Parts: sequence; structure tokens; C-alpha cells
Amino acid sequence: MNLMRKALTIFGVIIVITAIYIGVVGHKHPVFLKYLIGSATNLGRPIDAKVYTDGHINSDIKVYKDPADKNDYLLNLKEFDATGMLHYINIDLDNQWVGRPIGSSHDDYDTINGRLYQSELGSHFANFRDDMKGMDFDPKLTFSDNEIRFNIPQHVLKFDSIRIELNR
Repeated sequence: MNLMRKALTIFGVIIVITAIYIGVVGHKHPVFLKYLIGSATNLGRPIDAKVYTDGHINSDIKVYKDPADKNDYLLNLKEFDATGMLHYINIDLDNQWVGRPIGSSHDDYDTINGRLYQSELGSHFANFRDDMKGMDFDPKLTFSDNEIRFNIPQHVLKFDSIRIELNR
């Protein structure tokens, strides 16, 4: 009987500690809970790529590759975006467009241990060319096997053009 009581106590303590841990993680990193229940994606660590802004190398911009079979890249521009509109930029090479996410809050994107997590809402983007949800702007996207180039609307960020050298 005494052994059974100890086992139940240990099991109860484990349950309480797990619940507290999940609560703390969920409060601090809400997108991670979405990942655990299947409504978010782990985009992994940044890929090996050189990013140039206005012709100068910019090592602060991280490039992520969509883990699905899509030909998409995601740029993390959080440090440069004061407006909150361009924390992230999606580059869809298959459909030849550049856009911003519909949702870019802490609930939709978060970096945990160097890995970027993206919620389902965060995976939907508005094309820059769209005059309602986008920016009514043609980014003049061009790309090859190892390079991507496009423009950013003026005065939105501290630079107007981005060039990415992909190390394939």
C-alpha cells in the first residue's frame, strides 16, 4: 500500500511539473504550443546564404527555406522593421512573387533555440503587388539557381533592394 501511495505521489508531481512547464512555454512561446498540436511548422535553422541590402552585405538578415517541397524562402527582417509590416518576407519562386505574411505577431512566428517556428496563419502571405492586402508595389523579382533579387517599397525599411546569394 505504501509503495502504491509513493508511485501515485511521484506520478502526480510529474503531472504538475509538466503542466507548469507547458504553461510557461505556452505563455513565452505560444507558437511552440501550436507546433505541438500540429498547427505550426518548424522551419529549422537559417540556411547558408549571403544577403546584400543596397549592395552591401548584411549578416543580420536570416534566410529560411520552406521544408515542404515548395520553392519558397523566408527572410527574417525583424531587426529592421519599425512598422511591424515586414518582420518577415516570403519569396515564392514557383509563382514568381514576393509578399508579406497575413499575421506576423509573436503568436505566428518565434525563434526558439535558433529554429524558426511559423503558425498556420503566419504561412499565408499577401503579394506585394496586391493593392488591398499587399503594398501595391512591384518588387521586380528576378532569380537564378544561385541568386534572388528584388526591391522593397521605399521608406518601409532602411534599404530598398535585397540580393540573396544561395550557397547550393
